[in-house]
Amino acid sequence: MVRAPAQRPTPRISVNDLAQFMVSSDTARMGIIRRAKTPPAAPIIRYRDVRPVVTAYLADPLRTVNHIVAAEAMFDQRASDPAESPLRQDDARQSIEVLHALQQMQNSLGAFDFHAAPPDQPKINLAGVEVSIRAELLVHGVARGGAHQIGGAVLRLTQDVGDSDAARDKRREMGLYVATMASRHIGDHFAGTRTVSNRLCMSIDVQHGEVFIAPPAVTRRMADMENACRFIAAMWESA
Repeated sequence: MVRAPAQRPTPRISVNDLAQFMVSSDTARMGIIRRAKTPPAAPIIRYRDVRPVVTAYLADPLRTVNHIVAAEAMFDQRASDPAESPLRQDDARQSIEVLHALQQMQNSLGAFDFHAAPPDQPKINLAGVEVSIRAELLVHGVARGGAHQIGGAVLRLTQDVGDSDAARDKRREMGLYVATMASRHIGDHFAGTRTVSNRLCMSIDVQHGEVFIAPPAVTRRMADMENACRFIAAMWESA
């Protein structure tokens, strides 16, 4: 009996790691591939409990603060609970900072019509690499001619505190790559009868109070990410 050859696992990477890959050195890129291939087993998932609070607040047309106040009280209690692990306590403190930063973003987020997005979302196959992306929010809009439009928002929650010019430029580039992929994701899976609008596709960096909108023309950035995924696929077995 001849056994069928073992099927090679599909290379995979998250959209935020792909964005990091796009702005990294060759040496750092290999580390990103290795982590994507064998991700570390984290004891907890950072910001897991604050993400739904952020999305519920933004999807609320009234933007009431009741849920934020209740969540902050819960995180404050967790941060000071000696029965919790140090990592859980630290995550609670970081989550409170996220909530404070979110409330400072009204000027940049107030004009968008956010809606809850499905929890389970398909991945994107880009040049043989499975890119995981989740739009935490769908964004609705209306064009000047009255056509209904749609976009998507991807949250970026990070402990990165770099504030040099180089760090800001790097964050901006990463945000634009994520927003570009969000445009592709919404167009492939959520457009329906609406027209995808790049101005409604974004990466929201909550801690830094920045919103990165997909550029009007995303062809070049998509091509760059496809080429990067070809490299990731080629290096996957040896990483």
